[in-house]
Amino acid sequence: MIIDFLRDLIFKQQKMTDRGSIQMEFAVQIRGAGCVADINKTLSDAGTVTIDADKGSVLIETSLPWLDIHKRIEATGRRAVLTGFGGQSAVAMVDHGNESTNVRGVIRFCTLSSTPGQKGAVVDGTIDGLSHSGTFQLNVHECGDISAGCSSVGDVYDSSPIRSDENGRATIRFVNDRLDVNDLIGRSVVITQPAEAGAQEERRLSCGIIARSAGIFQNYKKICACDGVTIWDERNKSIAADRDREAAPTASL
Repeated sequence: MIIDFLRDLIFKQQKMTDRGSIQMEFAVQIRGAGCVADINKTLSDAGTVTIDADKGSVLIETSLPWLDIHKRIEATGRRAVLTGFGGQSAVAMVDHGNESTNVRGVIRFCTLSSTPGQKGAVVDGTIDGLSHSGTFQLNVHECGDISAGCSSVGDVYDSSPIRSDENGRATIRFVNDRLDVNDLIGRSVVITQPAEAGAQEERRLSCGIIARSAGIFQNYKKICACDGVTIWDERNKSIAADRDREAAPTASL
């Protein structure tokens, strides 16, 4: 009981000291002044919002997780796709080495300073498929070699605790003063479960390579180069996949 109290206290302190408002850009299906008004209303307490209806662009400077902003926009009935995240940015698609766990998600890193070499990054993202209300580690490993899954990524370069909610999702948003985004490219993210009694190592649940990603005003694509479909078709596929995943039974990790 005392351990649970201390754990909760640590996470609450981390959340209270979170800082680092950054700009995010979303492509949104905007049709008319009513759409603009609805989006402005739902984001009124989230940060500074700029909407370009002609371009279908919503720009917001906020300290909230990108997923929260995305959910608010789509709750108005419009499809939304994140197209830009901060300035110097990197992203890891965490979906490798997870054949037995089905743990997956996306982690983004955004620099806090425009000064080259200045450390400090906003870490933002979501991880799904975790056990309910559990504590895990978000580790950055020294290399991005996933040829042998999550076992070939080298030693831990940096580590931060994360926690899942009652649905097995970890919604992540914090500032890590130890990280330099430029130094993360080519490394990897590994989500781990703490070692149980009698075990010597953490269990590696899922991993992904960290790659450079688009900042705001750097991504204008409307067609996905991978398969030639529009970003809206791709978003619809993602929604369908989310529904299938929610309907599937959750594994006990």
